[in-house]
Amino acid sequence: MIYAEARYRPLGDLYLSVEFGDELSLPLNFRVIALDSALKARRLPGVTETIPTNRSLGIVYDPFAVSRQELIARLQDLEREVQEIETLPSRHVTIPIWYDDPWSRECAAAHGAPNNVEFLAGINSMTAAEVIRTHSGTDHWVSAVGFTPACYQAMPLDPSKALTAPKYQRPRRWTPERILCIAGQLTSFYPIASPGGYQLLGRTPVELYDPKQRNPAFADGPVLPRVGDRHRYVPIDEATYWGIRREVEAGVYRYQIREERFSLRDYLGRGRRA
Repeated sequence: MIYAEARYRPLGDLYLSVEFGDELSLPLNFRVIALDSALKARRLPGVTETIPTNRSLGIVYDPFAVSRQELIARLQDLEREVQEIETLPSRHVTIPIWYDDPWSRECAAAHGAPNNVEFLAGINSMTAAEVIRTHSGTDHWVSAVGFTPACYQAMPLDPSKALTAPKYQRPRRWTPERILCIAGQLTSFYPIASPGGYQLLGRTPVELYDPKQRNPAFADGPVLPRVGDRHRYVPIDEATYWGIRREVEAGVYRYQIREERFSLRDYLGRGRRA
């Protein structure tokens, strides 16, 4: 459900959560991004940081500069101004993926789990090849970024390409870096080696987190994914993987990123015509 009016919930003395609903949907996430963009443009006094997520906007504020009640009142005024926004900037980012890669297979086996792509094929009544075609057959909307640097969650924009994926019953002790993964219908990413419980899809040769900012793609910061991006995952083979990886390590890889705008009305209109 998407709430008719946002709900404001205090989280400690320095943090406020603005909730827009209790579901995973693009219209809901659009409202989160719209308020976040307007808040950054307005630069309300006392607001020090914002964290857009799937269904809510986290706001960190200085209580000595603005009280919670004052902040909520200003946010309510701002929300009324932006709730009709239907078009937002959205980068289209192409990410090469070696699906069902040997690192993912080794990781699953080391934790007593089946091959994850074959497991996904079974629970979605597909073949492994169909899992890869389905997942790579649509753009994925980045609706939240966080947890670890460049970790994100992204939803498929074509509902017919949505896969179902349960988490591991017991989280893994480790996961290789640069692994693409999925749980529920959300695609996510392990930018660094870390524990986790999402099903493993494949590995990308490109960096989405670069603390040294060696590539021009990281000119604005060490984290590449942004809320509102659209990812397109392109299947590659082993030879292509290693070729791209050499370019990344040499600092000459050219990321495929297009600056565009995305229309919610056009997207919903295509869904109604389908």
